[in-house]
Amino acid sequence: MNQEYNARSIRSWSEEERPRERAMAQGIRGMTSAECLALILRSGTRENSAVDLARALLEEYGGQLQRLASADVLALQGMGGVGLAKAAAVAAAFELGRRAAGNESVGRDRFIRGSDDVFQLLNPSMSALDHEQFWVVYLNRANKIIHYECVGRGGWTATAADVRVVYQRALALRSPALVVAHNHPSGRLEPSEEDRRLTQRLVEGAKILELTCLDHLIIGQNQYVSFADRGWMPGP
Repeated sequence: MNQEYNARSIRSWSEEERPRERAMAQGIRGMTSAECLALILRSGTRENSAVDLARALLEEYGGQLQRLASADVLALQGMGGVGLAKAAAVAAAFELGRRAAGNESVGRDRFIRGSDDVFQLLNPSMSALDHEQFWVVYLNRANKIIHYECVGRGGWTATAADVRVVYQRALALRSPALVVAHNHPSGRLEPSEEDRRLTQRLVEGAKILELTCLDHLIIGQNQYVSFADRGWMPGP
């Protein structure tokens, strides 16, 4: 077993084949996806190198980084040789990538002029998910972004408590207007009756607090539908 491990260990490879050395010599952008993943995993097992584990992870998700990026810690931890620490590191790396992409969008244009601006802001964080998330973009009176965040995961129900979460945050941020969005992992963008009821509750809650819910987006597989654009937003 030790002989097999030594033969497969990255330490036995020539320097130009090792991921860390290749990163130094060629830069991260010159590396394969498996090699980048291997740097995040840091180490392998007695039977497989970190690169072997990285390749196995990619193969498990059809070689598609977008699918791998949508996997949560529990799903990643189920792979052979990938424990909690490695799974958390991979999930965290993808989450940082999504946040960086979102922050870049905000940096280019911090004002919301329409539904497409909201979509461009949130799509990097939502497009590859295999579960539902509910996001809120909080705005000032000039529709400048104050803050945006995910306030619900794994499904969303139109209950009074859900609406309170949204508006408690709005009041804390002193935000007079907001846009909400959630994803449909199936890619089917038609709103459900539950989606419509939740939108009604959000509009009613905003009216009581003298705030404005401007729009509700449904995002799925790099597409979206806007309640405001379609004329589906309930009257104030």
